[in-house]
Amino acid sequence: MRTHLTLPACLAMGLLLTACASNDINPNLEQARAQVTELQNHPQARQLAAVETEDAKKALGRAEFAMKEGAKPHEVDHLSYLAERRVELARQTIALRSTEQQLEGISEQRARTRLEARDAQIRKLQEELNAKQTERGSVVPFGNVLFDLNKADLKPAAMSDIRSLATFLQENPQRKVMIEGFTDSTGSDSYNLQLSQARADSVRHALVREGVDPGRISTVGLGKAHPVSDNDSAASRAMNRRVEVTISHDAKAVPARR
Repeated sequence: MRTHLTLPACLAMGLLLTACASNDINPNLEQARAQVTELQNHPQARQLAAVETEDAKKALGRAEFAMKEGAKPHEVDHLSYLAERRVELARQTIALRSTEQQLEGISEQRARTRLEARDAQIRKLQEELNAKQTERGSVVPFGNVLFDLNKADLKPAAMSDIRSLATFLQENPQRKVMIEGFTDSTGSDSYNLQLSQARADSVRHALVREGVDPGRISTVGLGKAHPVSDNDSAASRAMNRRVEVTISHDAKAVPARR
């Protein structure tokens, strides 16, 4: 016996399927994905901004992973926003290096003005991505990409950020540094404290190897305290597994958290 659906029933079913499909789409993630694709298709991206383009791709991957793992919409939105900022940084880098290549074709003063403007834009973007100003100092967050799960050894891919931080500290020798390690809520309190301390110490050792005076650096492991997200999903737990480096505003030591 065949079952015939009435027109209203078909319409209702179609609307239901459309609603279900729309729930699986995050507009901010789709926008970030489109921007990364456009960047990758830029004819000069690989030549002039290969590292920045790869960083944008990785940032998009973190947003897509969060979406896949069922992270909350605001978490996906935040990661998508960071991917878009990485795209913008790559675009500005392409523009800067294109201007550098044109230096011989225009007057030195005009070229210098344009370069300084581009350089200021890039610094602003880097500060937005990497540092947050607080009363304690400038906070530079390093996510779980530094470490494998339950490990305290730095991944090789982390060394680019470590070197950039070391360069800044060498150029500003009066600044002091506090490195704080954090974990998610899985595992015992004692284990998490031990692991977070080991991770903070790994970052300290890496900075010392890059030439930073060890006397300027303090470390502390705070375990699962001070989460930046809930621990309800794999994506949110990953956000809590992090190291934060706080750089003092002056020559005084960074105060402890209250």
